[in-house]
Amino acid sequence: MSSIQLFSNETDTSAFIQDVLSSVNYELETFTAWTKAEQVSSPIVVWDLDSFAQCNVEALTAIRLEKPDTMILVYAEDPEKFISIPNNLYDIILSVESLKLHLMSKILRLKDIYSAKMIFRERMSHLVGKSPAMESLRKTVERTILHTGPVLIQGESGVGKDLVARAIACMYERFVTVNCSAIPDALFESELFGHTRGAFTGAQNERIGLFEEANGGAIFLDEIGDMPLHAQVKLLRVIQNREIRPIGANKTRHVDVRIIAATNRDLSEEIRKGRFREDLYYRLNVIPIQILPLRSRKEDIEDLANYFIRQYAPQGENFILSPEALKKLQAHQWPGNIRELENVIQRALCFANPGFLKPEDLQIDEGLYQEKAPSGIAYCNSYDEFKKYLQEQERQFLTDSIAKNGGSVSLTAERLGMLRTALYNRLSRLGVKVRG
Repeated sequence: MSSIQLFSNETDTSAFIQDVLSSVNYELETFTAWTKAEQVSSPIVVWDLDSFAQCNVEALTAIRLEKPDTMILVYAEDPEKFISIPNNLYDIILSVESLKLHLMSKILRLKDIYSAKMIFRERMSHLVGKSPAMESLRKTVERTILHTGPVLIQGESGVGKDLVARAIACMYERFVTVNCSAIPDALFESELFGHTRGAFTGAQNERIGLFEEANGGAIFLDEIGDMPLHAQVKLLRVIQNREIRPIGANKTRHVDVRIIAATNRDLSEEIRKGRFREDLYYRLNVIPIQILPLRSRKEDIEDLANYFIRQYAPQGENFILSPEALKKLQAHQWPGNIRELENVIQRALCFANPGFLKPEDLQIDEGLYQEKAPSGIAYCNSYDEFKKYLQEQERQFLTDSIAKNGGSVSLTAERLGMLRTALYNRLSRLGVKVRG
């Protein structure tokens, strides 16, 4: 991205901008008049407030509305004269003096912001669905990006925890993924923090750990519930002190890393059983994100199925999900969540003819969930676990009922024979967010 548009009269300052940008091979297009937002075609606009004093607000508003991704740098001899211009209409404002001192550094900052926005948009496009739960999740992810505290993502296998982690980390060039369930216990410390040469038998060379590799970026600790206790102690110190000590080293090394963790385990239960440290849980759970299973937000199935059809359909072949096929998808309980749905669609596209996807094209293992469902009670070892199981069943029943009634809580309450306020109160206690 090296294209910039300059809106300014012919002045010494505009000549300076042209000289500087041309010297570093930027494509610069200059306009001495403003007509409409369609003039803007570059990702960065440099705007002279003095040259367009009569239409600054009108023009900048038009650019913001029509080209919301465009980065706008405005400048003036005396920026205080334009204090009435809302600051949401530009990204950077400079005096002419500051512009001459910091032009390139500010342009580079705008380029970084623009690139981050494009990466964020691309990664958010994978978080598909129109349910209240997904809308809330996208808003949470957007807010989370602006902070640097640890994030703990919880949800069943296959709900897309890795996609959420990548969206949160869109501001970082470095993103290191660690599958905690795939690392042998004895190698955890070496993998995460590295070791010096000769630190132990077989350590013939120095090794940089994954935390040091992620320095200046983000690290995603997937399935952190599987991390052994001895490694949890070391991780706690990293979060507290932002320092690591490779095995065999005498000195610690500072690391600046955004920590994002995820698990499909119930960490409160793991803490109760002594398999996860309570202090580490609270250190990680600064920004909690809970992703509901697909069976609790079946209104997302249509969007997800169409997304996978677009992704996996052979080039030049057109597939459309038939209403009957959609009903079959919505009737399934999806124990494997989104990953299972993805596999079903991908398998169907391998064998179906172009055109409408029919129910018989969708090969779904119906018996998997039916065998799993009653076992929930069988594996309850305490009354508290039994209560949690019943709450999950009630949560699923109510969210499914609301989905069947087009998202209407009032209609659902009427058909269930409940007062609307009673249903709202019950949903609130179960942690289910719905539209008003």
